[in-house]
Amino acid sequence: MKLITLYDNQAREKFKAGWGFSCLLKLEEQTILFDTGADVETLAYNARLLEIDKDKISHCFISHDHYDHTGGIGWLSPKTKVVFPNQYKGEISQIDAMVFDLPIKEQTVIVKPNKVMLVGCSHPGIVRMANAVYEKYGKLKLIIGGFHLLGKSEREVSEMAKVLLEKTELIAPCHCTGESAIKVFEEVFGKRFIENYAGKIIEI
Repeated sequence: MKLITLYDNQAREKFKAGWGFSCLLKLEEQTILFDTGADVETLAYNARLLEIDKDKISHCFISHDHYDHTGGIGWLSPKTKVVFPNQYKGEISQIDAMVFDLPIKEQTVIVKPNKVMLVGCSHPGIVRMANAVYEKYGKLKLIIGGFHLLGKSEREVSEMAKVLLEKTELIAPCHCTGESAIKVFEEVFGKRFIENYAGKIIEI
């Protein structure tokens, strides 16, 4: 499978950056979008550079109802089914969604065969969410997305990173994780850290 980051605070050359997150999942027989970033213009621009055909996106999972994850919904094809937390009926065999209610309702999406976990902002806590997925699926291959660690101390982030080191082989924090926290994850994970940004393509 391929994971293509379409929207993030950071972007590779020629791509546009913006506060938000969106990641495209290209599975063997299906294409799925996770979140849509904060605006249609940036999402559409980056998707065009990557030659993404939006008509092929069957589902768009929205992690939580905040503008920086829902702002690009208008870019989607009318054919695409938009799935908010607690709306997923399990119709895609390769995909699971786990919903957490506190402090806000937020869902994580898991690609079951590849053991990939996608998160939007991790408001319920990245360690709490990862632990729940780990309990169900065992050690993960990759966790990607925003970890909501802005304002956390280096020590706090380091402790979280060390816990996640036992839960996943690879990690790709971005968006609301915060630049200083991302650096800590890079130090803790070493070669198992993946730098993520708009325009990044990860093959699993």
